[in-house]
Amino acid sequence: MLINKVTTGFVVQVFDTDKRCFVSQSFLPGQCAYEDRRGNPVDPNLLVVDDEEATLPFEMVQPDEPSGRAAGR
Repeated sequence: MLINKVTTGFVVQVFDTDKRCFVSQSFLPGQCAYEDRRGNPVDPNLLVVDDEEATLPFEMVQPDEPSGRAAGR
């Protein structure tokens, strides 16, 4: 069975006023919901491996070159 772990949260983007651009960003996770591929709720205990919930890091890809411009401008 494939299970979607849907996490709500916030993205924090850091803008450097001296450089006039964004210099980093991170994701602050909040609550999670677990569902099958059709969107039906499933038991989160199905993700327990060796007595711990399986997880992946919430790493965000940082821009290669900091930018303060909107996309396409």
